[in-house]
Amino acid sequence: MKKNISFESSLNDLEYELSHSDYSGFDPYDIKGTFPFMWAFSVPRKPFYKNVIRKFSLGVLLYGESFFPVLMRKLFSIKPVRNAKGIALISKGYFNLYLASGKEEWKIKGVKLLDWLGENKSLGYDYPCWGYPFNWNNGEIIPAETPASVVTAAVFDAFWQAWMITKEKKYKDICQGIAAFFIEHLNIKRIDKDTICFSYTPLDNNMVHNTNLLVADCLLRIGLKTDNNNFISYGKKAANFALKEQNDDGSLFYYGKQQNHINPDRIDHYHTGFEIRCLRNIWISTGDQKYKDAYMKYYDFYRKNLILKNKSDFFPLMYPGKLFPINIHSCAEAILLNAELSNEIPSAQILLNGLIDPILSAMRMKRGGYKYMIRKIGPFKIHANIEYIRWGQSWMFLALSKALLTYKEDKD
Repeated sequence: MKKNISFESSLNDLEYELSHSDYSGFDPYDIKGTFPFMWAFSVPRKPFYKNVIRKFSLGVLLYGESFFPVLMRKLFSIKPVRNAKGIALISKGYFNLYLASGKEEWKIKGVKLLDWLGENKSLGYDYPCWGYPFNWNNGEIIPAETPASVVTAAVFDAFWQAWMITKEKKYKDICQGIAAFFIEHLNIKRIDKDTICFSYTPLDNNMVHNTNLLVADCLLRIGLKTDNNNFISYGKKAANFALKEQNDDGSLFYYGKQQNHINPDRIDHYHTGFEIRCLRNIWISTGDQKYKDAYMKYYDFYRKNLILKNKSDFFPLMYPGKLFPINIHSCAEAILLNAELSNEIPSAQILLNGLIDPILSAMRMKRGGYKYMIRKIGPFKIHANIEYIRWGQSWMFLALSKALLTYKEDKD
């Protein structure tokens, strides 16, 4: 595989930024968990003038946060913190660097971050689980540190990688505990005898495809590796939900079809990438051709609808047919997805080679971190030059480390 550029220096610069910030930072949703935002987001109440005040207040707050993100966080006294999901992604990135280079220092750094995760679980649950360090709104207010399936699945992935590398039983035990958390504490919607959907948190009943597939992937990996039939059964039933709801063109909407009215027909770059990677992992775990067919069909949709081609270069589209807003999360997922698929799908190799240069050119900032977003308003491009630790920096670190590992494996 031919690389368009050498991006190791970009990766090293990003690692320096992460480690020297103690892996702490801001998040797109940290400020939205403060009281003024939570109040403005809440369900409008009577009388009418209170509804108007809430809506006006929300508009002002969102405008201020969108265009003055750093200033607003200073005004609201938001401090940089570690985020369990970000820590998990960075830890896995370190393990990728270890596998690519053989340098023990990278493995040591990855393990230290896992140690922190082990000491900072969500409290009050029978099994290991993790959430976000801020309040957030998921149709209802979710308090800080409430375990979330997407966060806990990312942590599972890091501990799984550690187990595969070190063979230490303690990492396997945590993966098994996380699987038990999914089954015992998440809400489960039973569609039929062979189909279920896991909730986002223990506090909601949302049917969201990427979260459900993340849970299914984790359950099937650990279940098949340890011969746990209970985990396998739940995992397959959750995976069946995605297969039943896959659209004719291969795509999945964000919400299950029973709840599609919440955000009708939403398809975006990064959730699409999550879902394709999960379906691929499920195929690898089970060897069942139907999952391969599903992920290949979905990837074909992705390639045709969520990638902009310009000669030999490519760029991720946030939504089908829409370049703006350019979101760092989409950029990272584009690199990560195509790096993971590049040894199986020739077009993924081509996309990976053509994505890295344009993404680094558009999104990388001077010190080595990555801006959050580029919006376009009329003829003007508005750059949100804030580095979000979980949303951008950790995902870019994981993506670039995976690309480096992919190139190393291809060279070998």
